[in-house]
Amino acid sequence: MAFRNNSVLITSATEVAVIANGTADVYDAGGGSHAYVIASGKVGNDSFVNFGSDDSILNGKKIFDGNNDGFIAFGPNGVLDIDRSSRSNAGEDHFQIVGENENAILLLRYLGEKGGNHVYADAGTLFNLFDTFGEASVIEGDVSNDTIDVSGGQRVVFHDNGLGLNLGSDTVTGFGDDDLFVTTRLLFDRDGDNTVTFGGNAVLDTSGTTGPNSSDPSKGPGGQVNFTGISGLAYLGSNEVDGTTYYYYGTATTTVDPII
Repeated sequence: MAFRNNSVLITSATEVAVIANGTADVYDAGGGSHAYVIASGKVGNDSFVNFGSDDSILNGKKIFDGNNDGFIAFGPNGVLDIDRSSRSNAGEDHFQIVGENENAILLLRYLGEKGGNHVYADAGTLFNLFDTFGEASVIEGDVSNDTIDVSGGQRVVFHDNGLGLNLGSDTVTGFGDDDLFVTTRLLFDRDGDNTVTFGGNAVLDTSGTTGPNSSDPSKGPGGQVNFTGISGLAYLGSNEVDGTTYYYYGTATTTVDPII
């Protein structure tokens, strides 16, 4: 097993620079996956509209998380204090984020750091899986290289490749017949037989936001996953929840039917 270099963060999303001009700009996230890279300095009170489950905010410093739970809740005024450094210091720049359904997004989840950028995305994408499988059963890695142990009961490993980011070189151990691997873009299936086999490097090369593509096994824009003890995944179907499509994979002898 050998991982390739997965150090480049933005692979298939459209990179958008949020410039430090001190004015109130409006960024439209409609039409595909966008990675908004926030410049250092005074950006201004910007708005993001049509912000979807495949869009992300990349910030040079970690956003203040008062209880360190990995979720960033917006204030009572419905805005994100991107520069907040403490409970009493909200900073200079404030963002309003509106979803594709014109509802305000008020909670982001933290997806770690790579290449000097801290990554945030809509928490609702993860919460949908919490509602279906229970929070204790769902595990999401971040954009770094993760080792995830799923032994000891049913687990759901969430791989949000629809963000168009490289999610790192991950290792999943203990993946059994009662476990699921869930993505937000289909994985490339060379033979179209609902079986995704791993390449000569014995790891899964995941698709990006535009996938699946025939180049995925050689480029793996969504990152790579080493599943110890298995050599492929069976595709079990998909469903849509709150505008996000989830794709479910398990072992060839899975005991789970996720489409209920």
